[in-house]
Amino acid sequence: MTTDLLRRLQAWTEGALSSAGTQVTVMEFVNTPVWFPGARQPAANGVGHGSQRLHLFPGDPGELPTLGVWLHDPATLHPPVTTPTLHQTGGALLSFVMNQRFNVVLDDHGERCLLTYDDLLSLRTLMLLRRVADGFVVEAMPPPDVSKLAAPLLAHCASEPSVRRAWLAVIHSAASTQAAVLLEATQADRHRDTLTRLLDPLLPPGVSMTVIESKDTFSADLREAIARHDPLHDATAKPGWMDRVKHRFAAPVVPVIRLDLRR
Repeated sequence: MTTDLLRRLQAWTEGALSSAGTQVTVMEFVNTPVWFPGARQPAANGVGHGSQRLHLFPGDPGELPTLGVWLHDPATLHPPVTTPTLHQTGGALLSFVMNQRFNVVLDDHGERCLLTYDDLLSLRTLMLLRRVADGFVVEAMPPPDVSKLAAPLLAHCASEPSVRRAWLAVIHSAASTQAAVLLEATQADRHRDTLTRLLDPLLPPGVSMTVIESKDTFSADLREAIARHDPLHDATAKPGWMDRVKHRFAAPVVPVIRLDLRR
């Protein structure tokens, strides 16, 4: 069963799994027992619940660390794995991506599947969307602070005359959180690739990145919701000296667009 699940997850990462197959695969993974290197730590002063700490394999410079995850008890291997491991489910594993950024290598008796950090965020979103659809109440976490993305975004826009206006916003729901950049610019695809590389390392854990071009049709409602707020960069405006001082020294205000998934 687990080997078949592993192969379906691999097909999902390659975009070769149907929507119905994805739904079944995600919920099966959520309920599947998994083991991974880590240890439980007692609560401070012995009060309250303890925490769980992952033992991650460091990545190359500029790359995320990796967590090895077994779909079977590693103590049954020959030779057995003797390092401390945590026994959880796939769903519990997905909760860790809200606090740490890492990739995962799933292992089932030597057959492996790589799940990138973005894959893990997508799986978590699909899991929560399914729970919402099933009537469970899923409360959204507080929106994250993504203001540190403002300075590099402004620097990029200032160096690119083709960017007329740019917005930075947080798209927040019970299932997922995205830092969204809305661009009014020519050569939008080039800017999208550059900004993704520039801003992605600065994202808080649990937050993904999306860059929307002002003429995108598939995200018209979202685009309009962001554009109701003041742009972070506006090359078409001619601010007075007071506006320039505020823009230079004031902390950027990043609007939060809240999505209600229960409608």
